[in-house]
Amino acid sequence: MNDIETLYRRHASSVFRFALGLCGDRGAAEDIVSETFVRLLTRAPRIETRTALAYLLAIARNTYLNGRRRRRREVPLPESLAAPEDDPDGRLDDRHRLESALAALGELPEGERAALLLRVDHGLGYEEIAAALGTTPGAARVRVHRARLRLAERLETQGRTR
Repeated sequence: MNDIETLYRRHASSVFRFALGLCGDRGAAEDIVSETFVRLLTRAPRIETRTALAYLLAIARNTYLNGRRRRRREVPLPESLAAPEDDPDGRLDDRHRLESALAALGELPEGERAALLLRVDHGLGYEEIAAALGTTPGAARVRVHRARLRLAERLETQGRTR
């Protein structure tokens, strides 16, 4: 196996979870993972394996942010052209909770959302989060703390409105 294949096998699922948490869309997350490894293959200098995950997550975040900037210029489809619901009779409670959590996560500011995902989903330390986000460890701690507070507040508010 070559180095890129080894990195892909080791970190692709982590990059996917991070991308899914950022964008909330499975297809877009898969695209971000693909683009991350293409960029690694075509542009990356030699990287150390102990810092590979943080480096890959930084590439994934930048890919997400670039895509978000491009989407600002897009125009939504009119309601008359929207696809009908595939399950009009309702969904399972677990599905509702997951959708609520993803929606609340999506409402967080991007920097806080990225920091929280890196900490909770990937188990990175604040030093690694700071390196991936281009900030200080103290700022990374603050972002994670604020994200947790805002997420809990949003989920509590959603629970009261049901």
